[in-house]
Amino acid sequence: MKLYEQLCQTLQIRINRGELPPGSLLPSIRVLSQQYQLSKNTVIRALAELEDSQQVIAQPRQGFIVCSPQSPSPIIKPRTVSLGATAFSVLGAANEPDKLALGSAYSDSRWPTVSWFYKQQAKTAREWANNDKRCSHYSTPPGDPSFRSALADHINMTSFACNSEEIITTHGAQEAVSLCLRAVAEPGDTIAVESPCYYGTLQCIEALGLKVLELPSDSIGGTNLDALEKALNTWPIKAVLTNPTYNNPLGFSLDLINRKRLINIANHWDIAIIEDDVFAELGHSQQYHTPLKALDTENRVLYCGSFSKTLDADIRLGWVLPGRYYEQLNYYKFVTTIACSALLQQAAAELLKGKRYRRHLSQVTRCYSERVQILAEDVHQYWPKGTQFIQPKGGILQWFELPQSVNSDQLFQQALDAGIGLSPGNLFCADNRFQHHIRLSFAHYSGSIKQKHAIALVGEMMDSY
Repeated sequence: MKLYEQLCQTLQIRINRGELPPGSLLPSIRVLSQQYQLSKNTVIRALAELEDSQQVIAQPRQGFIVCSPQSPSPIIKPRTVSLGATAFSVLGAANEPDKLALGSAYSDSRWPTVSWFYKQQAKTAREWANNDKRCSHYSTPPGDPSFRSALADHINMTSFACNSEEIITTHGAQEAVSLCLRAVAEPGDTIAVESPCYYGTLQCIEALGLKVLELPSDSIGGTNLDALEKALNTWPIKAVLTNPTYNNPLGFSLDLINRKRLINIANHWDIAIIEDDVFAELGHSQQYHTPLKALDTENRVLYCGSFSKTLDADIRLGWVLPGRYYEQLNYYKFVTTIACSALLQQAAAELLKGKRYRRHLSQVTRCYSERVQILAEDVHQYWPKGTQFIQPKGGILQWFELPQSVNSDQLFQQALDAGIGLSPGNLFCADNRFQHHIRLSFAHYSGSIKQKHAIALVGEMMDSY
């Protein structure tokens, strides 16, 4: 047996015996090297083996953390969603003015570019107000030509080749996803999603009378495509709805190999892919991942985006490039909401011209990369050792696995009573599989005294279980 294999086996035994419990930090490479009288390269090789087998996780600036034992995979089958008003009650209570909302996926809107956008909108409004000859009319689907043209130029520069005639403007990405579901499926049909999955997606599936098939996913590998292929051999699935880049809530970004594999699976089974890409431009190293839409050779990907996560949640302006489903989706958009605000679209068109928006993205992503680290350091300091998480490389959300003794539904209510808003894990599934998980947002997390106190208080609550 090679030296690195011996060390790997030794560490595995210590993990299995509980000497190195889940969530604990392994000794540093230097300490392991000295302790076992091995070269640093040998230690690194052993740790890489343990990481490949998902027994440890590498955390930036911290080291290697022991993972929880893999729980049995849930039974994968289509099911109805019955979240009902749960998300409304959770988010409504958590976002009251006197609450510190740590769990809601709101971007930080305190940026010069956001202020500029609203001033531009006001400027356009004043021009309209002073124009006696102007006649009001609907900006009917597919939307304002100037906005779609500017957006197409932006997408061409950053993501994939497209033209303005492929774009339909929507009231945010949520409406885009809803319209996509209506275009590709009928009540009773089954949609495959990642699990855990953004609760807004689950609520949309519920409201449209669709069934959901939840694919096991994790913060390292992302969506389990083996499970998808197995499900397709068993169940009639109409579409895969995926958030492949800086996923909500897990934070993963599907690698290029698996993106290509997903496209191939969709081509083979002739199913649609709805790509929710609202976090794509929030890579902390300003790295752009190849969208599924860019790999689509059969025009079956419906690509959704918005400004809600990059600018401000109050800017209800999104878009969809629905490919072969263009006519159906354009019709559903018209009969649902008739039109989007031309005022918003024209202000957004001005924003996308030049370099202002790209400079804004550079500024916010640098800031978010610092904030996720601040949150991680505070969690490590104040929360129980059994807490596990993997820092995302983009987006604004962090998923936590809590010690098995902690019930996140109870923790949510306890924290809410103390004026702290969290998002409990069971919001993100159609059953109760994530009752030991929570989601937080680091978009506003600066490590202020109030925020640190809140994190410390939540840690004390967990210790009491």
